[in-house]
Amino acid sequence: MSLESLDSILEKEDPEFAKSLKSIGPDDPSNPIVIEESDLEYKIEDEVKYWNRQEGWRKKLVKFLPFLPRISYYVRLQHMALRLTWRKTKEQTIHFLKNLGPNLKHGIIEVLGRIKSWLGDLGATFKTFSLMQKLGVVVLLIATGVGGVVLYKIANNKLIPHQEELFLPTLEDWADKKEFFEADQVEPFYDSTRVAQNIFSTQRIFANIRKSSQSGPNPMAALEFYVEGTDADVVVEIKDREPEVKDLFLRVVEDMNYDQLSSVEGKQMLCERLRKEINKILTKGKVRRIFYKTAVIKP
Repeated sequence: MSLESLDSILEKEDPEFAKSLKSIGPDDPSNPIVIEESDLEYKIEDEVKYWNRQEGWRKKLVKFLPFLPRISYYVRLQHMALRLTWRKTKEQTIHFLKNLGPNLKHGIIEVLGRIKSWLGDLGATFKTFSLMQKLGVVVLLIATGVGGVVLYKIANNKLIPHQEELFLPTLEDWADKKEFFEADQVEPFYDSTRVAQNIFSTQRIFANIRKSSQSGPNPMAALEFYVEGTDADVVVEIKDREPEVKDLFLRVVEDMNYDQLSSVEGKQMLCERLRKEINKILTKGKVRRIFYKTAVIKP
């Protein structure tokens, strides 16, 4: 693009600016402007000269450590860079704080203007709708509002009122005072020495048990148990139904093998299985524990 075409474009687009450019005119040759060149750049040579001009211990130090001016030069540059960065940050912060109010006001006004323009466009678009379309938009807005209220109440458990508990699981909620006892201050209920022990001794049971890798071809077991009930009615019921209980014990023992009954874990498992099976047939109370009285295992 030539200068003539550029001048014509400026005169067409901005006549005042073009007029101000013409008023500037060329430089006056009788009064030239002289610009003195000055080298403001601080170089490593300047730092070396600075150290060479020193006297005393500094001069001796630079002779002993000739690389010291380079280190000093680098430190000086870093110090100057930090100072410039600090000043720049300080000025930017001050400028930001001074213009925070006007900028915020301008931003709010701009956002409100955009919202107003958007609402105006929305209203103009709404006016172009037919009657049925307008009713559909109104119904949609109402449904959205009602749905939002319902979701809010569901999230805060306010849609369906919380019903009170029909049963009182504990009196702790109604008590005026709550007390807790330490473990060493209480006495076991069932194992107390002041309470009669409801223990029944079974007859000896002879059973053929299942073979295992450590047993012979015909392993057998001879067992006697102590059965402890929760109350005296349990002992009476077991005594009355002793043949049935004995047959139940035989079926459970016969299902065990030699390896299981010869180990401590297997014996404990047998007692637990016997307790569960006998509790299934009892009608009065429960069996708390079953102990071994005698146990003879033949491989």
